[in-house]
Amino acid sequence: MNKSILVTGVSGSGKSAICNELKKLGYRAYDIEEIHGLFNMINKSTGKITDLKDYDKHNLECIKQHDWICDKKKLQKLISKNVKKNVLNNVVFYCGTASNTDDLLTLFDKIILLKASKEIIRKRLSIRTSNDFGHTEEVQNWVFEWKEWWENHMVEKGAMTIDANHDLKEVVNDIVKKIKT
Repeated sequence: MNKSILVTGVSGSGKSAICNELKKLGYRAYDIEEIHGLFNMINKSTGKITDLKDYDKHNLECIKQHDWICDKKKLQKLISKNVKKNVLNNVVFYCGTASNTDDLLTLFDKIILLKASKEIIRKRLSIRTSNDFGHTEEVQNWVFEWKEWWENHMVEKGAMTIDANHDLKEVVNDIVKKIKT
């Protein structure tokens, strides 16, 4: 039976890059935030889904008015499909984060938390091309306002931390070592 591993962290911590590198090494890995229909942007005041075309990733007030919600049943279905598949080291990685991460934790055998310094995160958010969330200094500062609390919260929930300040290959090697323990 395969282990399901959540790789999570704040925006810019390296989740997508880690996912891609794990795939290159032959692991089954999913960038869950990129799976169509798995996540929805929910307006906090109305509870309704916001079309991503109408969501302004650069407007802090718009960001604060929404939650990035993962559909737990759909994620559970994806995990169930992978439970008995033949995969490298009997491990499947699910990389991403959500406003409702706490509700999802029971689906995973292990949780890996990527922690990077504010300087590294700011640089990554400023230059990344795969996703333009966090390109503005205002949004980056907002991420930093809750970063420490959220990381400590994930550790309290059982997450194992990985120093994500290093070279991508080194971070992936650290993750692979952690899942073997």
